[in-house]
Amino acid sequence: MQLHERIRKIREYRGLKQLSVAHEMSITQQAYSWLETKSGNIKLDTLERFCQVMKIDLPFLMATEIPVNAENMRIFDQQNYSHVFEEFKKLRNRFEATEQIALRKAS
Repeated sequence: MQLHERIRKIREYRGLKQLSVAHEMSITQQAYSWLETKSGNIKLDTLERFCQVMKIDLPFLMATEIPVNAENMRIFDQQNYSHVFEEFKKLRNRFEATEQIALRKAS
């Protein structure tokens, strides 16, 4: 599923009209309609505003392999995956630092 299709399906799942989402995002209805039909190069800020309005995390929006359906929306409504990604980055940095120390000791 492409990004523009996910945007439309999430809005439809929430039961909102394009005009109301556009208003909440502070963009025109025409600009919002473009997001649902073409969505070529969307600014990160625009995607983040959409996520705020829809009350979802950006990683869920971008996870095109996860279908947008009632079950997944319920699951992802209850989770805050942004902190999971932040913790992963911290752990990866610690691992890389530890690996560097180990390599220096081995030399």
